[in-house]
Amino acid sequence: MPEKDSSKSWLGPGPVWGVDLPASLVVFLVALPLCMGVAIASGVPIAAGLITGIVGGLITGVLAGCPLQVSGPAAGLLVIVYELVTEYGLAMLGPAVAVGGVIQLVAAACGLGPWFRAVAPAVIRGMLTGIGVLIFASQFHVMVDDDPKGSPVENLAAIPSAIQKSLVVPEFSEPDVRAFRTAALREIGELEALQADLIEELHGDLDEVAADASPGERVDPTDEQRAETRDALNEWVEHELDLRERIEAVLARWHDTAAMEGFANAGIATDDLTAARDLVDEAIGHARAGEAAETEESALKASDTLFEVEKDLRNHQFAAVLGIGTIAVIVLWAVLKPKPLAFLPGPLIAIVATTLLAFFLTLPVAYVNVPDSLLGSLHPVNDPAWWSLPWGAVLVAGGTFALVASAETLLCAVAVDSTGKGPRTNYDRELLAQGVGNTIAGLLGALPMTGVIVRSTANIDAGAKTRWSAVLHGFWLLLFVGFLTSLLKLVPTSALAGILVYTGYKLVAPQALWKLWNVDPWEAMICVIVVAVIVIEDLLVGVGVGVVLSAIKLLATFARLDIDVVCDGDCDRKQIVTLRGAATFVRLPKLAAVLEDMPGNAELHVDLHDLVYIDHACLELLTNWADRHKKQGGSLVLDWESMHAKFKEDAPLTRAVTPREAVATVTTGESAVAVAER
Repeated sequence: MPEKDSSKSWLGPGPVWGVDLPASLVVFLVALPLCMGVAIASGVPIAAGLITGIVGGLITGVLAGCPLQVSGPAAGLLVIVYELVTEYGLAMLGPAVAVGGVIQLVAAACGLGPWFRAVAPAVIRGMLTGIGVLIFASQFHVMVDDDPKGSPVENLAAIPSAIQKSLVVPEFSEPDVRAFRTAALREIGELEALQADLIEELHGDLDEVAADASPGERVDPTDEQRAETRDALNEWVEHELDLRERIEAVLARWHDTAAMEGFANAGIATDDLTAARDLVDEAIGHARAGEAAETEESALKASDTLFEVEKDLRNHQFAAVLGIGTIAVIVLWAVLKPKPLAFLPGPLIAIVATTLLAFFLTLPVAYVNVPDSLLGSLHPVNDPAWWSLPWGAVLVAGGTFALVASAETLLCAVAVDSTGKGPRTNYDRELLAQGVGNTIAGLLGALPMTGVIVRSTANIDAGAKTRWSAVLHGFWLLLFVGFLTSLLKLVPTSALAGILVYTGYKLVAPQALWKLWNVDPWEAMICVIVVAVIVIEDLLVGVGVGVVLSAIKLLATFARLDIDVVCDGDCDRKQIVTLRGAATFVRLPKLAAVLEDMPGNAELHVDLHDLVYIDHACLELLTNWADRHKKQGGSLVLDWESMHAKFKEDAPLTRAVTPREAVATVTTGESAVAVAER
């Protein structure tokens, strides 16, 4: 019995362990810092990024229509996620991502995969550049341990002040003072994150009570609803009391620590922390009284105050050193990396270097905040809470995720195909795989995913032969999340922001805009307009404006027809008409006017070399005019087969036929195709 050819199975060939296994480790090392960095920049727990990376490997990698492409959380979507989470909270993320995944599944079932590639280069370049500008502008502030401002324009405008903060030479205080500030930063960061989680939990419980309410116009809650609200508040109070005890313990330690005397803002930080404790007490009092709205208000104020304490403890100068150092290591590693270590990615080397520097010098900067339970920090989709969501906003966000993620994924697949390695992409299958992955990621409350060019390039450069390298990288991420998450607490957030600042700059790619200008200045102008609208208004609006402008340009191109008339000797005897552009019904009156002005007995030569298209109306005009002109004693010389080739796209010529060759065609009766090939 002949052996079955595994290469023709649905999953393709099995793993080539000698190359796929080491390639998967390289991709894992590239993906790990990017998954964390994108999550932090998106304003979500790092678990949301890591889980998306795992799903992108173990699920999407198995189903992928582009086997060598690697999927995971992408910088191109973090701006959309950040705006969504900032406006609606984490509870909104999962449903929106899941809706985006379902839209991708429907699009794949309808065979729309290849159509996502049908976007003008100016729009794609503008979208990527706009996203790059947004990432660069927001993460530049995080790189100096500052906070992004309210809007992209404000982020750009505030960059000079961020640079000014970082230009000050960092002052090395005593080791015990640095150690105190570093420990205090971690503690306050954990407390602020815990308070934020408790607020989300309370908000979710209250939403669940509202979702269980009977429909109707009732304004006042029923007795049953009041009882459920009181139960939710009482349960929340127990967790808030634990938070208060931890704040009190930190305050007591601060008062007893000698290192506190070496901290310039010690008094401010202590007073703010005391104020945060008092606000927690206030929230607990409102909760015990059954006052839900007042409880949330006081808890939010407590969270904001804890955040201010953390800001007072940060050192912008040290953070800037780590962030800029991260970028420097990435750039230098690309140029100077030794051949035996060339497989190691620059971002990983940079993260390891800056983490070790921050650890051994005990630098007082913000570090990655890792909860005790990574999975516990996620917000999986909860059925009762669904009904209270603003579904209009969910559908808009889901549609945006589907559009941007699909375009980015399939363009990445085109880039992978261009390497000539691996089988050609099945675009509908790739879209299906992305839809399944995003649906699962959304149900888990994780980030949306796309095919990512950086990880895919690393996969190909590492020698991967099959899809199993991408699948295995998801397995390594899963093992890391399960056993090594404590290492993440050592990573400075400014170093991760440095990676994203570099990523943003690479997305902007000024040289790509220059190339586009050299090809078509109008395309470059559309690109610039798309970037401006994205930065000033919104990503989806910018892409929409770009599509409209590209359509207008396309219509203008097909509506343009230049007609040059040149006399060859006696104008009454011989004239040459050159057609440039597209001869469509829109320009038929112009062409008709030129033909009507021809002398009745003239020999008219028509040059079609620069004519890109002619429609039926103009073709019929020329045919009818040629018949009338012949009866008047004139003649028309052109290559009719070339004319029909420009009318019928399925009959292209090897090259355009010149007027001299057209005369040869008329004189000798030789085929136009033969003339062109000769």
